[in-house]
Amino acid sequence: MLTTRRQHRTSSTLRSNTSVQFVRIACALALATSLSWAQQRTPSPSHRIIGQLHRLKTLTSVLYVAAHPDDENTRLLSWLATGQHIRTGYLSITRGDGGQNIIGSEQGAPLGLIRTHELLAARKLDGAEQYFARAIDFGFSKNPDETFRQWDQSTLVQDVVKVINQFRPDVVICRFPKDSMAGHGQHSASAIIAENAVQRCMADPALWKPKRLVFNAFRFGNRSTISEGMFKLEVGQYDPLLGMGYGELAGISRSLHKSQGAGTPQTPGVQPEFFATWLGEPPIRSLFDGIDTTWNRVGQPEIGRAIDNVIASFDMLHPERSIDALLSIRRMIGNVKDPFWRNSKGAELHDIILSCMGVTADASVTFPTVVSGDTIQPQIRLTVRAGKTVRCARIVFPNGRVLSDVDCPHDSTRIVQDVSMAVAGPITEPYWLSRDAKGALFTIPNEEVLGRPTSPPSVSLQLWFAFGADTIPLTLPLSFKRLDPLKGDVIEELRVVPQASLEPLTRVIVAPNGTPSIKLRLRAYRAINDAELVCFSGSQTIATVRDIRLRASTDSLITIEPTLRGTADLTFRLRIAGEDFTRQVSILAYDHLPTLQYTQPAAVRVVVEPIVVRAKRIAYVAGAGEFTPEFLRSLGVSVEEIDDETILKTDELLKYDAVLVGIRAVNTRKSMQFLMPSLMTYVERGGTLVMSYMTTQDMATKTLGPYPFVLGRARVTEEDAPVRVQNPNHPLLAGPNRITAGDFDGWVQERGLYFAESIDPRYETPLSMNDSKESPNSGSLLYARYGKGHYVYCALSLFRQLPAGVPGGMRILANLLSIGK
Repeated sequence: MLTTRRQHRTSSTLRSNTSVQFVRIACALALATSLSWAQQRTPSPSHRIIGQLHRLKTLTSVLYVAAHPDDENTRLLSWLATGQHIRTGYLSITRGDGGQNIIGSEQGAPLGLIRTHELLAARKLDGAEQYFARAIDFGFSKNPDETFRQWDQSTLVQDVVKVINQFRPDVVICRFPKDSMAGHGQHSASAIIAENAVQRCMADPALWKPKRLVFNAFRFGNRSTISEGMFKLEVGQYDPLLGMGYGELAGISRSLHKSQGAGTPQTPGVQPEFFATWLGEPPIRSLFDGIDTTWNRVGQPEIGRAIDNVIASFDMLHPERSIDALLSIRRMIGNVKDPFWRNSKGAELHDIILSCMGVTADASVTFPTVVSGDTIQPQIRLTVRAGKTVRCARIVFPNGRVLSDVDCPHDSTRIVQDVSMAVAGPITEPYWLSRDAKGALFTIPNEEVLGRPTSPPSVSLQLWFAFGADTIPLTLPLSFKRLDPLKGDVIEELRVVPQASLEPLTRVIVAPNGTPSIKLRLRAYRAINDAELVCFSGSQTIATVRDIRLRASTDSLITIEPTLRGTADLTFRLRIAGEDFTRQVSILAYDHLPTLQYTQPAAVRVVVEPIVVRAKRIAYVAGAGEFTPEFLRSLGVSVEEIDDETILKTDELLKYDAVLVGIRAVNTRKSMQFLMPSLMTYVERGGTLVMSYMTTQDMATKTLGPYPFVLGRARVTEEDAPVRVQNPNHPLLAGPNRITAGDFDGWVQERGLYFAESIDPRYETPLSMNDSKESPNSGSLLYARYGKGHYVYCALSLFRQLPAGVPGGMRILANLLSIGK
């Protein structure tokens, strides 16, 4: 099991007898609750119940559409969902897989998984819901035409149509315009997709018809899409139940996108939002003009009046006193003819009733993983604060066993732990990663889950609480519960794992002689007997290991040394009693996220090409996470991560063959403004300094080299864009590995980003490249002699090429570090 574990760098009416202190406590509890995951059922605090009651009487919804995690307007979402008590959803066309990562080295699918759960944490705070289409974020694109060369537009339009038909929004809002003002091809593509989807819904009588589609105009720096005559809303008002305005809440919510370094100010005060109508009737007074948002919509205004009565009489200190009235409303909702409103409002009401009952419930074991078929005995803990004993009428276990009539006395915990059950559930993994992707679209195994942010829990129990003649359902996922010495109780999903996990120690190996030493860890979650491991290159068997035996909960390291004639992509298969296992169980563990499990094919790319690096001892200045140090060590290079104190000692630096400054170090290390002069002195006295790409956001210093240049925003996003070698004999290209245009074959995602501009003529620029229909750009690679040493700024996206096993990227990095050796 591969584990990534790091700590990110951080940065209605109250009853008259309710005290201000109570409100502060309630708000604090709300914030704490919003950052937990729903493995344990806990009651909402009373001020949140008030908000839920207001939403219960509102029959409308809004769907916000954009391209990526963190594209959404959190201030508007917070105002709609929490301030106006309107069901609000954010539909992100992608999961942000192609973005950058400031907290770790994950790229691609694992980064998308991280960003998915950061979005869920944000939604728990701002009160909106989260949905996704199936598009893969393949990285920055400059226009929608480039985007749709990768994305199947018709498939994504159908995805949005499906979410609209399920969510049934009256208003759909696009974050971005359809033209270049969107600033990113995927941004404008998301607007085009949304417009096409709403047009299809409006034209098809079998589909839900939104009332209008609007564009939420913006002003980002010197880029503004706001124009005269747009519909304007004032948002951001102060909410005394929160103790903050919605702009402040939005700042907290957006700052949960930690992998993107998206810390955002908590901005108090009312701010305008502007809207242009694309489809439907333009709003005059409200986004919901012409829409009946009350229970009159379904012909039952008495339900709205009954909810108003509950709100008026609600006792913040005794929410249980509203239960009888809420059960009466439940019976009224049960008579609503429209199944959508009957089911959706019924589910909202169930949650409110359980909170008023003060129900806390979890079903847990003391171990984190289980194999399907194993027998376990979970402990079920039920606590009810309803002012009287409440009967849990039924507990239905996944194997069909039923436990009846469990009495739960007021404010005491009832523990049930004498029931054994066999686990029968799928492997715990994100549904969109369970199969190989097709191009730039995830393969969805079951269309019923399309749009959902995560897979449903692998194993759950069903409970029914009886309150008089009424029973309230509750789905309770099986959990792993532990006591952490710093965090206290930690309750996470019980992860279902396969019998075995095949885990290559590294997924890229350089073997110039064609005989790689491949180390594969076999992890047994259940005992393994007489197993056979086969290594394949394509369909050809190149190595076999037989008679493998492992006890449960142990692992073994197996070394395979096949002979290869060229670069090869190797896969592995472990056969146990006729069943094949071909995947690796991987774990992501960050402080701000639950433990996340995903699987991926057990595969290794072997590069059978000479990669010569003359630098043997390298000092590494860490920035954002990247694979580069691990790759260099695989070549036999000593890589030592150095701290600020060492950087300030030039004599210490001169002991190294080169200093490599990691990606985005100038953005993540505020001390770089004080360190750059020392690094320049190191170069002047004979050192070799290689600066990886930096971004223009939050730069600690803009002085990045010995001579002036400006860090720009230009990039080449077409990974197959032609590269012109302007000086084949340039020392960065001539050796120790001869670099030609062929070394740019097979690149992934992009050529480079944040190219240098306004470049001092003392720099040499040996490469030139550009995207289609753009002018040549020479800012991807800068070299200068300075004093006795060598300086390099490299905006090439080597950090993506190395983990993808692209030989040309490896050879270029080796040359940069070897200059002068």
